[in-house]
Amino acid sequence: MKRVRVWRRAIRDYLFSPESLKITRMGIIRILPDDVRDKLRAGEVVERPASAMKELVENSIDAGATRIEVEIRQGGKKLIRVSDNGTGMGMEDALMSLQRHATSKLARAEDLSGITTLGFRGEALPSISSVSFFSLKTAPEGEREGVEILSEGGQAVSSRPCAALGTTVEARDLFYNVPARKKFMKSDSTESLHVIAALTKQALSHPETGFILRVDGEESMNLPQAGDERERIAQLYGAEFMEGLIETGPMDRALRAKVFFSREGNWRGTKGHQFIFINRRPVRDASIAHAVYAGLEAVPQGRHPVFFLFIEADPGIIDVNVHPQKEEVRFRDKDVIYRFIMQAVRSARRAAGPALPDTLPPEGNAFAGVVAGTGAGFAGFPAAGAAFSVSEALPMEFRQWQARSFIRLGEMFYACTDGEGVTLFDQHAAHERVLFEKLLKGFRLDPKAFLFPRQIKLPPREYGALVENRALLDEFGIQVEDFGQGSIILRAVPEEIFRRELSDAEYAGVLMDAAAGIIEKKGAAGELKRETAARIACHSSVRGGERLSPEELQRLLEELEACEDPDHCPHGRPARIVFGLDGLKRIFKRK
Repeated sequence: MKRVRVWRRAIRDYLFSPESLKITRMGIIRILPDDVRDKLRAGEVVERPASAMKELVENSIDAGATRIEVEIRQGGKKLIRVSDNGTGMGMEDALMSLQRHATSKLARAEDLSGITTLGFRGEALPSISSVSFFSLKTAPEGEREGVEILSEGGQAVSSRPCAALGTTVEARDLFYNVPARKKFMKSDSTESLHVIAALTKQALSHPETGFILRVDGEESMNLPQAGDERERIAQLYGAEFMEGLIETGPMDRALRAKVFFSREGNWRGTKGHQFIFINRRPVRDASIAHAVYAGLEAVPQGRHPVFFLFIEADPGIIDVNVHPQKEEVRFRDKDVIYRFIMQAVRSARRAAGPALPDTLPPEGNAFAGVVAGTGAGFAGFPAAGAAFSVSEALPMEFRQWQARSFIRLGEMFYACTDGEGVTLFDQHAAHERVLFEKLLKGFRLDPKAFLFPRQIKLPPREYGALVENRALLDEFGIQVEDFGQGSIILRAVPEEIFRRELSDAEYAGVLMDAAAGIIEKKGAAGELKRETAARIACHSSVRGGERLSPEELQRLLEELEACEDPDHCPHGRPARIVFGLDGLKRIFKRK
């Protein structure tokens, strides 16, 4: 043991000797310079212009602003300017705000368990200033004279008194000194759409604040102060859209939630209009989103509800300090939140009307038949040897027209026979395939003009995407005109869509799905056209519950049979299943 102690002492003395420290300094491990550390930290907070804008707007909200103006140029790459009428700062505080980890919102470690503000890390201003030409103009509340501070690459270069009201922050030439980050920024239009999306989230969660957004000198968003979330949603999406939402507001001692979610007819082909706010902070949480789906109980594959979920929770039961951009939170008990939201949605849905029809066949597709009176219908076929079950609960109607007999099964499915076999088809998926191929090929897409053009209100991001891509809509026979202020004039649509006599809210859904295809575009122009056509076809096709006449059913089947892929909708789901006599013989073991 004595020998071990001697060796330990010798090793310790050597490690801390001047000779050892000299060798260590010659090694490969080194402390990064301050300017490199600043740029690395900035990458955590400032991912793109939209994230920089978000951080500045959050500071304005925390300062008590009731009016916030945002201006961007070239998607925010050239300029981001955020002005507010909130509480400003004096010279000393303004200089201090540009220092790393300087904040007025935390003082002790214990404060992390009760955060109620949006920004609290003290990283936004120094991070943004380190990767831009930066200026800050601000004045304390009640004073007209303030201070202007100029900074380049995180280093303050000048400060002087100036006239100011509230606070104005400018960031120019974002990432001018970080080429590795700058080259990954997208086109001006794409970055602008990200800015609009980020500001929309802030506007939804803070209806008491007015927002103005200018993009390249043109006003893109103008939202006056709203009384509550319902009014703000109507400002962004339109009053008719708001009427298609179900609202619930359950209460609990530690949890409060207000949920707005769409009825079945307003479901979308994308998750692009699903918002979750926790203590007014926009977050991403797959578990909470799944709770909404679970509360709806029956959501067809490929369709997604629109929802706005506003949760207020005791700050002590959540941790908001788990993501560099504060986009995620951690709950003390996630299961409690999940059950709370699921029950809230389920109760409101049931109170609003009858249960939504389940339009999906059962998993595993067990063979189900119907015996009712003298007719018989089929809801699905199994592989050979599967069990046969009989159900008397499935609604059934028997119709015969020309050489085919149609049996309606439930809300969306049909079985028909021409004496040579049996065809099962989904009226929505079948019509979706037919319309999709017509849109792609330009077949019978002569625009049908409205006697009175429709004025459609759209969210700012979707509005911008459609106005910029009007030529693509023209290829599909959809003629739109920019009306300004988030509205477009819909002048004509293809006859295939026109004869369905959709409401303004339904046409808004068609256009929003088309915009989603444009915004989420990937690959070549042909892929963009295909994706957009699929979105338009999905939202424009007949729904479950819509009754088609025998003539319409016959025409639908004939057009489906003429398609290149009559067996699948554009998203790959089955549109029809055909069983010839040989196939039926094998099922019944007759062959």
